[in-house]
Amino acid sequence: MSEEHKRKGLYERLLEERAEEERRRGRPLGPFYGVDSKVLDRRLADAPKDRPPGYRRDVYELHRFVEKGVHSPGSAMRFHSLKKRYAEEHAELKAEGMGQGELL
Repeated sequence: MSEEHKRKGLYERLLEERAEEERRRGRPLGPFYGVDSKVLDRRLADAPKDRPPGYRRDVYELHRFVEKGVHSPGSAMRFHSLKKRYAEEHAELKAEGMGQGELL
């Protein structure tokens, strides 16, 4: 390990790694750890004020189900409830997951 690397704290090293990953990808990373979805970023940033209080959490959870799948009967019921409630968001997240990019 280099002397410079030893002097830096964990936070500084994480910031450098994030900047390096952003340079590698050619665009900024998403605001959530491990989430790299332009659709999710846009939906959460543009969340209208007239939406129910749990909208942001629900859309994030819907994204997680679309990306990673459903693994239990309880989560399947939750996924189908969210899919029905947020049909437009689901369609966009699904299209992005299939490599079709953002639907505008």
